[in-house]
Amino acid sequence: MGRRGQTVWVVMHYEIMGLPAAPRVDSVQFHVSSSLEKAEEYVRGVCVDAHSWWQVHPHVVDAADLPEGAEVHFYSHRGSRLKAAPMRRAIAAFGRHAARHPESYPAPPQDEP
Repeated sequence: MGRRGQTVWVVMHYEIMGLPAAPRVDSVQFHVSSSLEKAEEYVRGVCVDAHSWWQVHPHVVDAADLPEGAEVHFYSHRGSRLKAAPMRRAIAAFGRHAARHPESYPAPPQDEP
């Protein structure tokens, strides 16, 4: 089992989803690594859609009193390091994805005159 006070690196996957007219962000914890280097290796080895990105942050095991969020790393869907979450790029990529797959994203109902 893990040691109390051990730092692990939590890998979060973020993805734009919903309807093209009202996209929203969804996230899920994908992986936990023993180092930032191993987390980066994991992110670069997983194939995800262009309308998504990764976030990696440290977490101290069993610590309830340490501040979270001081250190956060962002990565593109291909694993390139970014300065911030690529929201605009991901929303644009989601729009392109929805346009290529109209069968999955029905048009909103039209108001009748």
